[in-house]
Amino acid sequence: LVMIKETMTAKERVWAAINLQPLDRVPVMPLITPFFPARYKGLTNADVLTDLERARLAIMDVFDEVGGWDGLIYPGYAYMVAPKAWAVVMVPPLRQPGRDLDVNDPPQFDEREYIMAEDYDEIIQLGWKGFAQKYYSRFLPVPESKLVAWAERQLEQFNIDTKAWEQKGVLSLAGAMTLTPLMFFSLKRTLTKFTMDIHRYPDKVTAVMDASVDDFIEGALEAAQLTGLPCIMLAMERGGGFYYPLKIFERFEFPYMKRMVDAFTEAGYITILHFDNNWTINLPYLRELPRAKCICELDSTTDIFKAKELLHDHMCIMGDVPASLSAVGTPEDMGTYCKQRIEKVGKGGGYILSSGCEVPPDTKFQNFKTMIDAAKIYRPLE
Repeated sequence: LVMIKETMTAKERVWAAINLQPLDRVPVMPLITPFFPARYKGLTNADVLTDLERARLAIMDVFDEVGGWDGLIYPGYAYMVAPKAWAVVMVPPLRQPGRDLDVNDPPQFDEREYIMAEDYDEIIQLGWKGFAQKYYSRFLPVPESKLVAWAERQLEQFNIDTKAWEQKGVLSLAGAMTLTPLMFFSLKRTLTKFTMDIHRYPDKVTAVMDASVDDFIEGALEAAQLTGLPCIMLAMERGGGFYYPLKIFERFEFPYMKRMVDAFTEAGYITILHFDNNWTINLPYLRELPRAKCICELDSTTDIFKAKELLHDHMCIMGDVPASLSAVGTPEDMGTYCKQRIEKVGKGGGYILSSGCEVPPDTKFQNFKTMIDAAKIYRPLE
């Protein structure tokens, strides 16, 4: 198989895909954290959290070994950059390998009931920012001075990683990450209790979301301004059809998603819509978002061919190599899977080949290399 002759730089190729413009080949941009490269290089998942420099170098080594890819969603593991305490506590706490878990387990969300139903009235009164500042210790039992120092270290590491990738000609996209209100409150209330809230007191839940969404927007924009990167990731998992019928999505998810995307677009940022789980029935609504200002990032559970059919002239699609294929498939299976997506979803442009969510830690190296090579070998159908 012959490699495609390239006529664009990696950055030009990625931007052409985002802007729905012609390109020389489909770009490839894995959502890669240090866990797979570190495991491949003999480190444990716990090592990744205690030695960021070795973990960062492991990603660089894998990049060189596979012949490079076109871009990164996040330039390294220090992806949580939050300028204020109320923005930091939005992120759910993690159970960490080597501390709470086995050294080779991946980090896991520690989903607990941090917000009670009786807190809703106060959030409506104070907004999320005011509530989080008042009850800061409930979410993070460390002095705020330590948190500020941590945030400064995160930003410093983030900038180091970004510059290192710039030297390799690789575009880093996301300089900030935030959650929709539904995703956030379902994590802080727990999914089960939040779903009960939606049905028991829907008007109050709506009021809580209305009182919080602008604070979420503000925190994301401040982080993006600090990092200087062109995109903001909007992480969503629980608002789609896998969990809720459309009547729930239409009231409690889409209006806030659109409000956030519109705000990010107005401020000059591309929004990466990080869709975990099956969002197939929700795809038509995405045409109401600004054209060529979002990336529809899918894991393997949403019908990516349906996404192409509905969004081909409106929004870049990214995805959707399954974690299972990376970890337990064969290189032949991987090549077939990627070829099909490049040919069909890549037709007419607007597609970035990527992993479905993060590249798993137990990915087989040859499978990963096959995914990267596929973008350099196979062409979209005419």
